[in-house]
Amino acid sequence: MKLYEYEGKRLFSMVGIPVPKGKITKEPIREQGKVVVKAQLLEGGRGKRGLVKVTEDSYNTILEMSKNGVNIFLIEEFIPHAREIYLSVMMDRETGSPMVIASPFGGINIEESKDVKTFVIPIDRPVLKYDIELIEKFVGYRGLENIVKGLVKMVLEYDAELAEINPLAITDKGPLALDSKVILDDNSLYRHEDLLKELQREKPVTESYVELDGDIGIIGNGAGLTMATMDLVKLKGGNPADFLDVGGGANTQEIVHAVTRVGSNPKVRRIIINIFGGITRCDEVAKGIVEAYSKINKPIFVRLTGTNEEEGKKILESHGIKVYEDALSAIGDALR
Repeated sequence: MKLYEYEGKRLFSMVGIPVPKGKITKEPIREQGKVVVKAQLLEGGRGKRGLVKVTEDSYNTILEMSKNGVNIFLIEEFIPHAREIYLSVMMDRETGSPMVIASPFGGINIEESKDVKTFVIPIDRPVLKYDIELIEKFVGYRGLENIVKGLVKMVLEYDAELAEINPLAITDKGPLALDSKVILDDNSLYRHEDLLKELQREKPVTESYVELDGDIGIIGNGAGLTMATMDLVKLKGGNPADFLDVGGGANTQEIVHAVTRVGSNPKVRRIIINIFGGITRCDEVAKGIVEAYSKINKPIFVRLTGTNEEEGKKILESHGIKVYEDALSAIGDALR
């Protein structure tokens, strides 16, 4: 499960890694002075695409970025800094121990750098001063102990497949994580209910709803997936009644609201729900669908895959709601 930058930084703060002050928003807002506006996407290369900008006009910068289909933004304080380095931790498959990857240089072209070195930290002992000193000597900066220990903790205690800081800014007040890239092991999410709730706490409401002229209700998570579902319905001869994107990480009550909203439209005869679960948990989605189903009493066709998929399918099937392996099958049955 990939985390958005702001989610990764929330986790950084929990393990003692300092990050800039910031706020997340879905709407254009005006901030005083120089800030950094960052589009929140789950893919890389934002800087090269103009989706990370230093600006004194946050409002219009967000408006411009919104044209790229972005609907979540992180606005952070601008941090002057002398240099940037790279740090990340992942599991070394050969030894089964955490591996620190470091470079004295950071930034958007790190993948092209040859100045990268790995340091394997044996899992049978904690990170020692010896390890820290080796890493600090290589990158040419002292003061990384809390950073390295925090990244290792994320891998060992939170089951992160990757915990990356690029860049780590070296400032007058010490190192600061200007970016985050965190991937959590999907198979281990059940062990981290408290972590998922903590991440959910900062998530902005991201539901987007547009009513259309058709009779087939459409619900998805993610604008791209929802649009693709609408296109498939049209391709198969149906007519969508709406566009409703529940966003990332929708919980049970948000799903109840979404399904009820679509189902209460008198034009809607049937509802197609297409969910690809990452931070969105399939069991949470299923509980929401079941609760709303009893209120609207309209046929629902669900494609459900991802985090806690099997639990979600069992919940739906136990209430007579059929679950499909692919969206085309769900759409085919809905249009019969």
